[in-house]
Amino acid sequence: MTVRKLDFRNPDHHASLFSVAPVRSSTPYDWKALYFERRDDALFQTGEHAIDGHYLMVKLNPLSIAERRIDGRLRTEVQRRGSTAYVPNGCSHSVRYVRPLGSLCLMTLHDCTLHEVADELGVTGFDGVPTFAQAPDNFVLNAFEALDRELRNGNPHGALIGETYARLVAAHIVTCYGKGPRVGGRMPALAIARMKQLDEYIDAHLTHRITLETLARQAGLSPYYFTRVFKDATGLPPYRYVLHKRIESACAALRRDELSIEGVALACGFSDNAQFSKQFKKICGVTPSVYRMACRREKMPESLDA
Repeated sequence: MTVRKLDFRNPDHHASLFSVAPVRSSTPYDWKALYFERRDDALFQTGEHAIDGHYLMVKLNPLSIAERRIDGRLRTEVQRRGSTAYVPNGCSHSVRYVRPLGSLCLMTLHDCTLHEVADELGVTGFDGVPTFAQAPDNFVLNAFEALDRELRNGNPHGALIGETYARLVAAHIVTCYGKGPRVGGRMPALAIARMKQLDEYIDAHLTHRITLETLARQAGLSPYYFTRVFKDATGLPPYRYVLHKRIESACAALRRDELSIEGVALACGFSDNAQFSKQFKKICGVTPSVYRMACRREKMPESLDA
């Protein structure tokens, strides 16, 4: 019997597996390298299927018990916070919860993305090892909770955060859920001159969508290596750094006082005024309008009676 292969990005495929919609998912956003969703559910089960892509699931809460079958092997899982399952691309899979599912997050990652990262890491012949959701994986838990917050907040960092986490999670799968010989190599550093060029590129393209691949090409590095050396050089992952650059540009525009608040938001690459105001206040501590009023007061001449 042929096992049906399902792509979670396909609405019909998704509906054939899940009768209840997720709490939130990456579907509304331009996350090409991965699919991500959070689910809150009661008793739940699937028929046998294969997933188009590498699958990771992490349990949030509370304790659950499930029977999972991966590649013909059946295990009973006692799932606690952080318990993580990994199913390699195309591997047959089914699950049945005998106690309420509660909350969990899941991700599918393109096979080509994972093998690109494996090549960058010097891993040849990557072979994923199916893993049942028993032991906790804090890296996956922390990464998935960060992505869940990102979606809850309306994806303020855009597609760049999806691309960044796709590479990081792919590297984690390669190093922790696979086998294959490693070829060592020294990771290149991000030179000061190259960082200056990147700053100039980002400043010139703030009104446009800035992707991880584009930034990596500017640095002459692979996306995975670029993510690591960029954080070493700046202390921030690329998506966070770009957000701070947008806010810096917005501060300068607000001080010039030539555009409306909405005009500043669009000029600095924010999709809407609400998202701009939310991120501006989170970083600067005040809303854009309050910041503009403070700048205006600073420019006012002193009273002649003073």
